[in-house]
Amino acid sequence: MSKIIDVFAGNPGTGKTQFFIENLDPSKRYVYVSPTRKLALEVMERLEKEGKPFMPIFASQIQEVGSVIKTTNEQLVKKQSPLLIITHKCLASIDPSHLKGWELVVDEALKVEAIDSFQMLGKEFEIAIAPFVGDCAEDGSLLLNEAMQADAWEIHFQGIEDAKNRKIRSKPLLMVLDAILSPTKSVTATPRTDAKGKPMVTVCIEGYTDFTKPFTHAESVTLMGANVDQGLAVQHLERSGFFVRREKKPSLRTSCPIILPLIKDAPGAYVSKAMLLTMPDGTVAKEWNSECFGQKCLDRALEFIGKDKAIFASHEWCKPVLPENVERTPFDTRGMNEWRDKHISIHMLHGNPAPHELAPINRMLDKMGIPLEEGKQALRWQREDDQLLQFASRTKLRDEDCKEPTYHIVTSYTQAQKLVNALDGIRCLSEELLEYPPLKKRTDARAEREAKNESLAAQVLALKAKGYTQRDIARELGTNQSKIKRLLKPV
Repeated sequence: MSKIIDVFAGNPGTGKTQFFIENLDPSKRYVYVSPTRKLALEVMERLEKEGKPFMPIFASQIQEVGSVIKTTNEQLVKKQSPLLIITHKCLASIDPSHLKGWELVVDEALKVEAIDSFQMLGKEFEIAIAPFVGDCAEDGSLLLNEAMQADAWEIHFQGIEDAKNRKIRSKPLLMVLDAILSPTKSVTATPRTDAKGKPMVTVCIEGYTDFTKPFTHAESVTLMGANVDQGLAVQHLERSGFFVRREKKPSLRTSCPIILPLIKDAPGAYVSKAMLLTMPDGTVAKEWNSECFGQKCLDRALEFIGKDKAIFASHEWCKPVLPENVERTPFDTRGMNEWRDKHISIHMLHGNPAPHELAPINRMLDKMGIPLEEGKQALRWQREDDQLLQFASRTKLRDEDCKEPTYHIVTSYTQAQKLVNALDGIRCLSEELLEYPPLKKRTDARAEREAKNESLAAQVLALKAKGYTQRDIARELGTNQSKIKRLLKPV
């Protein structure tokens, strides 16, 4: 059992995974944990070239249709293979006590936040999910129907494949059962009707995945990735009593990456979906279109690269028409190396949480014992900083023997600075494509919010002058302490 976490940091392409493969100790047993099946398959190819024995356990790799989790638990107990290959998702669901005697090696940052919401037809909810629901807790979260406990755990372990009935299970059911069966997650279901009067159910899941138990039982734990110690998982581990040892593997790259931001954002202000969807008249469009500010920024990028081939990634709501020389990739490209012949990347993203995530994030961080600002910064690193570096590194940038410059077009000046800081060696930030953000039309709702904030600020200053503490002011005005702190911050 270990309370020490070894972090082997290094940017993509610095040889972290290859170092792990070449230094496998034949007297030990390992569990290699990949973020994606794509990366796991690449690691398997490398292991085969090195003549290293291994056993992959994830969908499409186990011979019998059934449970990946169940198979993993069985193989951990049997200890027949010197190396098991599983995914992050599998690690979160296995029996952690079975990891005793195994060296745990986790590739890339673990996602611990579990915040999601989706809509279901009322009839579908009644058929697929309602039978597993018993009562509700005091906070309104769903509780498990005890009569269905055995079935719930069996489905949870079996996963998406229903081998017995030869069909694919409902993904919403799996998500709900995962939340109900986890002590660190919760789920609520709110009935409503849509615009046509059809009964619907809004399902909301919140909480986090607790990796402290598997990490405690493993013989040793190594995390590999680019600055993975900045993520929420490591923050939670440190707060839970783990000691983190860090080692950085420098890049030997000799090429010069050129970073080109599109938007000159103000310090402390972030690019948002609303900004990218702003129209010439200052209104905000509901969908991406040829006249929105984001498309105009992208047009400058496309004009800059001309006919050169490039890769492009963005959020699902960002739906531009791309020319043939620009290939759209999945949003999460970790472990995907099929674009190493490209020397240009275009990345349009923001790391802001959606409005419906704000309150669940605050509650999650409170349960994890992580200060609010520290936790939010760690989430932003996962959603923005790490994504920027991972995507840029899908190109020739990851090849240390590459001599030609690579070009990486990002959304904002702040993002460009982050990418420059994340890269080792020589690099360049160019302001050639920069443009200032658009002016948004001042709506009545915004004017009302500003008036309320001005009134609240006056009350805060008056109470502060009377000697009230920030906590007392928040209690007196019925708001949160972080808002009081912002209002008292000098302009």
